[in-house]
Amino acid sequence: MTGGAGYVEYWIERAAKAPELSPLQASDREDELGDWMDERGIAAGWDLAPVLAAGGLDVDCLDEIARSLAPGLLDQALRWIGYALETEQLMTDIEDAGNRISSLVAAARQYSQLDRASYQWIDVHDGLNSTLVMLTHKIGDGIRVVKDFDRTLPRIPAHPGELNQVWTNLIDNAVHAMNGSGTLTLHTGRDADRVLVEIGDTGPGIPPELRRRVFEPFFTTKPVGEGTGLGLDIAYRVVVNRHGGDISVVPNPGDTRFQVRLPLSEPASH
Repeated sequence: MTGGAGYVEYWIERAAKAPELSPLQASDREDELGDWMDERGIAAGWDLAPVLAAGGLDVDCLDEIARSLAPGLLDQALRWIGYALETEQLMTDIEDAGNRISSLVAAARQYSQLDRASYQWIDVHDGLNSTLVMLTHKIGDGIRVVKDFDRTLPRIPAHPGELNQVWTNLIDNAVHAMNGSGTLTLHTGRDADRVLVEIGDTGPGIPPELRRRVFEPFFTTKPVGEGTGLGLDIAYRVVVNRHGGDISVVPNPGDTRFQVRLPLSEPASH
């Protein structure tokens, strides 16, 4: 094995292929590496151990490094490798953060479109995806998101920013109904001359005595201070009055679905 930059590059490439460790495995690995370096008199080896462990190196790797070097070069070589691994991880983190920011900016731009007087021809999936991105924090880790999209659907004429408010209100209601745990399902398909969008949840459903009132303004089943009762009313007015579609609910416990149907053609009045 050659020395210098090629030597360090070899270990970076090898580290990149190492399997990811659990927190407990990583802690054990750090202890092993720290003990190994302490036995060989590596200065501040315990500070270097977490970097090497995070980079995928183990005691066998350090043994191999030690065998390939003159004894007086081991300390310097390990620090050089540690510095390179730390820099590589930093660059990876920056790249990942940049990608996440780009995705969020794109989603925010799609989500917050300012509607014009005339309709735009849109793919409903764009708005659904951007809304999911915007609500990622609210959805949380306990809810599984299933996207059952029919990608053959044609574009439809719509006000995209207004429809995004509909998706926001329906997804928010579904997440609230599941109280942090369950499955959120977004389904799209074609229903005769309309596009069907379903937002489903595995929550407790809607009691029979309340089903007729879900689209009434100011009606809410949420605790005081957690809901205005306007979300579904707004969704109804946007879908029915603004887009000539319809909205309904299948309120079964464990399988509640709000169904939005939007026309494939632009209403004459628009």
